[in-house]
Amino acid sequence: MLDYQVDYDNHPLYKHGKTGRKQSPVRLFTNICPKDVVLPKEEGYRFCSVCQRYVLSINKHCDKCNVCPSKDGRAWKHCSACEKCVKPSWKHCQTCGHCALPDHPCGQSEGSEGCFICGSLQHRRKACPRRDVSKIRSQRSNTKKGGKKLPQLPLNKAKGKRKSGASRRAKKMAAQSV
Repeated sequence: MLDYQVDYDNHPLYKHGKTGRKQSPVRLFTNICPKDVVLPKEEGYRFCSVCQRYVLSINKHCDKCNVCPSKDGRAWKHCSACEKCVKPSWKHCQTCGHCALPDHPCGQSEGSEGCFICGSLQHRRKACPRRDVSKIRSQRSNTKKGGKKLPQLPLNKAKGKRKSGASRRAKKMAAQSV
């Protein structure tokens, strides 16, 4: 990803001035080598000889990660515990074992645990026994859009609108508390 930022003249959030956030990062997808996309020095860009690409001057190269980590125009910091660079406002949480905002819920918010496929609190999505069934369903919906044909397998179709994992967990927890 190139480290390019733009100013908007007519956008309330992404304009340079008192009311707006300074600049907006832009992601350019190209097959051109990043070192060949020259960004102007007069707009605050410099060439990082290690990363072999132009970056915003505030985007300092991290010797531990071996990258210029910033993706949003701020100077990111390295977290030794996570072994990666994180946003400057993030702190390492000993409970979670990763960096997040200082006032994050830390797994205490309702619906942040359990499986998103079936709603069970006993496992996560990766270990869900119904995961293969949901994959087949999503692949079948892709075939309607012109994808590969899959063999038809009998599936138990849900009646009515399917609820999200969080709503199923909330319903399950409400039933358990009664």
